[in-house]
Amino acid sequence: MTSVLDVWRWVDPAARIASGSVERLQRPVRGVDRTRAAPPHLPPRSEGHLLVVDAHIVTGGLEALVAAVGEAGLDPAAIWVAPATNRRFEDAGAEVPILSGELPPAEVERRAARHLDQERGELASFAAGLRLAAAEAALADLQPAAPAGVVADRLRRGVAVSIGGDLAALTPRHAGRALATRFAAFHGRRPAMEEPRVAAIERRHTRDGLWLLERRIEAGGRPASAWIFDDLPLARVDEVALEALATTLRALLRRPSAPPSPHAERRLPPSTGDPLQDTLLAVARSNGRIAPAARILGVHRNTVLHRLRRASAELGIDPRRPDDALRLLRKDAED
Repeated sequence: MTSVLDVWRWVDPAARIASGSVERLQRPVRGVDRTRAAPPHLPPRSEGHLLVVDAHIVTGGLEALVAAVGEAGLDPAAIWVAPATNRRFEDAGAEVPILSGELPPAEVERRAARHLDQERGELASFAAGLRLAAAEAALADLQPAAPAGVVADRLRRGVAVSIGGDLAALTPRHAGRALATRFAAFHGRRPAMEEPRVAAIERRHTRDGLWLLERRIEAGGRPASAWIFDDLPLARVDEVALEALATTLRALLRRPSAPPSPHAERRLPPSTGDPLQDTLLAVARSNGRIAPAARILGVHRNTVLHRLRRASAELGIDPRRPDDALRLLRKDAED
């Protein structure tokens, strides 16, 4: 059945656990109830439901809310207080998980109920959209970090890719750089990667509190793995996203490298001696695209973006604008 964790991660991954046991997040959710009125006007007795509570009625803190729920004979799988914008709650000292987020309560109720009813279809649609977005990112920048960054942004989780035992991409979640450091340390302690096993997702929980999903990939004769990591348990939507990432990475890693052309260096224009001017011309020749310009220059795409910001501020030129690009190319041809 769908767990509290699965509902939470689907409805609002930006929500947080304000109180309760992390282990209880694995409890199944059998339905959704909502209360708009302060206790004792609570929904009828139900077991294993998600109880959505309007935040404005939580005036006595979470401990009082849990006590009222218990006195009413309710046994919710979890309680979701919404919207809890700019509110911090004290721990209620109870096992029941209490979530809080910024979505309105009606939206939490609607999304949760629909996911319980249509979980398989919603996850399939999510996977298809994510595969498309990851593929587009990989086409724009032929590096594992590109699709990994898309997945990390969608999930609000840390994502990593290792190839041949070495980290090829490490994308922390928002405000989660310390977790990325812990993951890098964990990855560095691992023994040399053995031969890839039958395709499957492996779950792990490290001693220093990292929750991990690993998906082994074999592509181009090189063993590789895609990872998702966080300091909270990982849900079904994370597994679906990891499979989508693995599909993109497999295609990316199997892509044959173009053989070096003996005329390649002659086709490249000579350097002007000014890195900023070289960058402007490279972006103009690449029709305003950053990744191809970075490959021409042999620098990271962030370096190109930094130089473009500097050129815009100092010179008022941006080669991503067609007029500026034509002006730059015309001037270069005249010189």
